[in-house]
Amino acid sequence: MDPNAGKYHRQFASEFKAVAKALDGRGGTLEWSQHDYQAFTYSEPGVSLVFYPHRGPSSRMQWIRVRNSNSKAQAAMSEVLELIYSRTRIRKRGYN
Repeated sequence: MDPNAGKYHRQFASEFKAVAKALDGRGGTLEWSQHDYQAFTYSEPGVSLVFYPHRGPSSRMQWIRVRNSNSKAQAAMSEVLELIYSRTRIRKRGYN
């Protein structure tokens, strides 16, 4: 069980705002998550993404990563991820 579930809004508020700004106008829904080890989620028709906290193995620093959550529209998902990667500091797994 994640002791921080539902409490990530303080720690990752700037990342949430950056994603909201990057995806403004797409008509999707960005919301804080109450689930274990999830900071927030984004969804639009055919696209579902989870933003989760990640801690490096040799540091105490924590940052946000994004992963696909069973998106059906791969082209739309690629567009959304490109917007996120180009307009925020959030990266996919393997690039942080």
